[in-house]
Amino acid sequence: MTFDEIANYCMLKPNAEETYPFDEVTMVMKIGGKMFALLDCQTMETINLKHDSELIPELIANHASISPGYHMSKKHWITLNFNHTEMSDTEIIRLIDRSYDLVKSSLTKKVKARLDMTYSTFSIESPYYQQALQLRQDILRTPLNMKLSMQDIEGEEHDIHIGGIYEDKVLAYCIISSLDTHMCKIRQVCVSTSMQGVGIGMKLMEYAEEVAINNGCTSVILHARKTVMSWYESLNYEIIGDEFMEVGIPHYKMIKNL
Repeated sequence: MTFDEIANYCMLKPNAEETYPFDEVTMVMKIGGKMFALLDCQTMETINLKHDSELIPELIANHASISPGYHMSKKHWITLNFNHTEMSDTEIIRLIDRSYDLVKSSLTKKVKARLDMTYSTFSIESPYYQQALQLRQDILRTPLNMKLSMQDIEGEEHDIHIGGIYEDKVLAYCIISSLDTHMCKIRQVCVSTSMQGVGIGMKLMEYAEEVAINNGCTSVILHARKTVMSWYESLNYEIIGDEFMEVGIPHYKMIKNL
């Protein structure tokens, strides 16, 4: 395999990203922020890969093109010179796959959820809606000593419901309500406590905005709790109007042009 073929194969792995954290000539392929392959862009003939520690001695003994990981833990990494190897393309691909799988398996549940979570719309007839209601209660109402009521969900059959789903569970959720032909409102944004802090909320909002655009919206408004106002600002929402009270806590009306 050529350098370009190997680099392209690494990039085709789900959620792989190409980075250069060390210098301009070391291409580092990551998943979930962790390295699974390092390619030398200068010589264009070696790749560092993670491998099962108990199998590395045998690999090195059987293949002159494989050596202990260069500048890496010799217990867990190998360096393959793919320009001078008797290994087939299939064998090289297996080594890349194994490195990717080992690194992915070491990721935290939060990070795995962020990488593998799917986002989709659903109706109030879907079982996901009941999960979403519970999530809303847990995240948005219980901390305020309030209970989600039938009045709170009245008319939601006309809304667009969006869920971030992982292992068949709704772990992130929001609603899009139409206001007029070109403006909509995103509301009830929530992420499971166990999944906060890894970017799932941002992914949820990105997906919701795509849905809004596909439904003809050119701008989105929302009522942001004061405690998360800065987070919405980081997503390019702007404050319009003064602070106001809603569900007993300070809010700001915010807008974003799509």
